Amino acid sequence: MTESVLFPQKKTSSRLAALWQLLKTALCAIALLLTLAAAMASVWAQNTWENLEFEQIIGNLNIRPQDMDIFAFSPELKYYIAAAAILYLFLLAVCSNRRLLLASAVCAAVVVWQIRIIPYYYYQNTTGTLYEKYYKAPVITAADFPAQKRNLLLLYLESVENNFADASLYGRNLLPQLSEIAKRNPRFDGYSFLYGTNYTKAALVAGHCGIPYRSPVPTMESINNHLKNIRCLSDILADNDYETWFAKSADHSFAYTDIFYKMHSYSNIIDRTVLTAGMSPAEIEKNKSSYNGLSDRLLMDYISGLFTDNKVREPFLMTVFTVDTHAPGTVLPYNCPKIFGDIRDNILCTDNNIASFLTEFKKTPYWQNTTVAIVGDHPMFKALPTQQRKKYRRGIYNVFLNLPDNMSYNPRKEFTALDLAPTYLELLGIKLPEHAFGLGRSLFSDVPSLISLPEAKLETAIRQKSKVYDKFSILPPQKFVPYRLGTRLLNKDISSYTGFAEELLGDIWTGSLYIKLDKRPRQDLELKMTFSAMLSYKPMLTVKLNGKILQEIKLRKEPGDKTITVRIPAAGMETPKLAFEFINNNFRSALGQSINISEFTLKPLPEK
Repeated sequence: MTESVLFPQKKTSSRLAALWQLLKTALCAIALLLTLAAAMASVWAQNTWENLEFEQIIGNLNIRPQDMDIFAFSPELKYYIAAAAILYLFLLAVCSNRRLLLASAVCAAVVVWQIRIIPYYYYQNTTGTLYEKYYKAPVITAADFPAQKRNLLLLYLESVENNFADASLYGRNLLPQLSEIAKRNPRFDGYSFLYGTNYTKAALVAGHCGIPYRSPVPTMESINNHLKNIRCLSDILADNDYETWFAKSADHSFAYTDIFYKMHSYSNIIDRTVLTAGMSPAEIEKNKSSYNGLSDRLLMDYISGLFTDNKVREPFLMTVFTVDTHAPGTVLPYNCPKIFGDIRDNILCTDNNIASFLTEFKKTPYWQNTTVAIVGDHPMFKALPTQQRKKYRRGIYNVFLNLPDNMSYNPRKEFTALDLAPTYLELLGIKLPEHAFGLGRSLFSDVPSLISLPEAKLETAIRQKSKVYDKFSILPPQKFVPYRLGTRLLNKDISSYTGFAEELLGDIWTGSLYIKLDKRPRQDLELKMTFSAMLSYKPMLTVKLNGKILQEIKLRKEPGDKTITVRIPAAGMETPKLAFEFINNNFRSALGQSINISEFTLKPLPEK
């Protein structure tokens, strides 16, 4: 059959082939773009934050919308973006589709390698016995405290290392005053990195509870209950009439760490909101520091004022975290002289701020009965050039001041951040059985740290799953609240029907309701609900009842309240207890997954 205008088979076939080829090329190009971007991002992240683990990334998924502006990128990021763009254009120009797919696979492998996904999943599927063998949870009561209870002041210095005093490494001694203090008081040089303790939130947990921080699944239930069932330093002291204070110049709610503070008995919080009360926008901008915080000088002056004005009741526990030396994207506060033009200026300034605070604190009546621990929360990312990291042993700055009598110690003792928890307790004159608390062993004892026991295999065992650790976060039994069918619940009523809620700008956000009817329904029910939700590119709400999906509802992208109606078959209600879950699918953070319910009604439908 000859080709005609009406039947141009070859042209149609060639056009379809050309379109198909174009589509394949576009898909390959998109795949390469996404994987190459992810690969470059993972390389940059690993180079910016040393020893970055996949579990740490999971932990930082717990970010609220108001926290997003704290991320400051390192100056090197632009070079990674430029390199990725050049490589992408080069590969598009010279590679076939098959080679583009191969390049995408290589990029995906780089991502998996850089953020250490395989080791994470390997250890998540192996269960160890570390806690069964070594975890200690002594019962500490009022009888274990000395007759005169000592105060405890913990000063955590952001990323400050002991070798910052080495002029041969940094051009000059960056800790001129703190290094002199360390020479005259007990300190320890045998620090070792340990998984689950090498970033601020993890260091807080390690120093308070004697265990590493293992990131929970980022849902509201798990976050609200993570490590809820473990008794930590602040709990013990609060139970024994200590006034508890937590101070940091950044927003203490970042990444939900405020849940840990409040869950573990901190009752007085000093944060950015407290420090800026009554300040003009110009004053706030003037006091700006790293990580969306305010200058440490402002924070330390505020705390010094509390002691000078006798506003802190004894005995007390006060935990203070500095922020000026947080990297990347470090900001030099206005009160700090510019000498080097880099983060060394911040370190020098922190040295001066802490030394000045100690000078003023020693003038107050509190000093005589207060033990002070000054420690770096973790080593600084990229503090030394790559070629020097193996040559010099790195460790956190630490010194302990104003100790009880007869505290012997070995300055070369091996230790990890876990060992600080029992150390703090013993510095208050509390005698711990075996000098142990959690997985930590007191530095002021002859009992070795687990890091120095080969049989403990701490660095490996700490990564494995543990049935004991899981029990620290077991969700409590849900309380089902009586509800009469047809009752209209408003936003202010919602918190009574959910154990897990977050208040934001006066509204209650939640992902669950627990309702108890007087008897099992014999007829279908209708759920009618008006709510608002955070919108994503593909908003979808999943409604569950007693763990089973009732309905998946596509939401309008327009802002404002939305109303849904869901029919609940009687056959699906086997009990008068109804556990509703509402999940905003396209968000990973707990708040993003939640919804703001303004009206909720459950009523029976007429029988057919």
